[in-house]
Amino acid sequence: MPRNRPDRTRDDKTAELVSIAQKLFLEHGYEGTTIAAIAREAGVATNVVHWYFATKDELFVAVLEALQAKDLAEATQRLSRSAPGRAEEALAAILTDFVWRRLDRYGLLATLHERSHHSPVVAAFHERAHRRYADYLRRAIDRFSLPVADRKLVVESLIVAVEGLVMHRASKREARRMMTFLANRLVAARQGTGQPARNRPMHLLPLAAANV
Repeated sequence: MPRNRPDRTRDDKTAELVSIAQKLFLEHGYEGTTIAAIAREAGVATNVVHWYFATKDELFVAVLEALQAKDLAEATQRLSRSAPGRAEEALAAILTDFVWRRLDRYGLLATLHERSHHSPVVAAFHERAHRRYADYLRRAIDRFSLPVADRKLVVESLIVAVEGLVMHRASKREARRMMTFLANRLVAARQGTGQPARNRPMHLLPLAAANV
């Protein structure tokens, strides 16, 4: 029986549907989750869900928006707590966490890439997501006073590396190694040495992780 909650605001109801959809998308994937299933979980009729979200893709994007907002808020807090004086270690940790969060949501991200070729609303979110991530990475670069002249190229390269690791489903160990390597090289560039910080040896990554 659908639950009647006349006292709840539209924002409350929207947030509830997004929360339920997030749970089901993460558990069953995009294809395995239907609007009818979301409606059942919410205790409402299917047409009620469509009142708030005209299509499944609109609800999918609302879920991704919520997840990205949460991720970026937590990442920004972590960035603000980082110690600029220990740039290499702090940047490596930040970049590694950035990748790990996306590896944990590989299914949703793979669907995002696939649906962006077919759905304008998903494609538009994909572009917004890239801009937000690029802005965050620019702030990370500024936090550690990394080379400003090449900032745009550095950010684009980091995004390509992150997406390559995620879409190749690299292990978390591989992700840590690549992000540590990139942080090492960026800090070395800031120092003007062109050499890895602390002269640590760098090992080649497996092809699956390096093929980005």
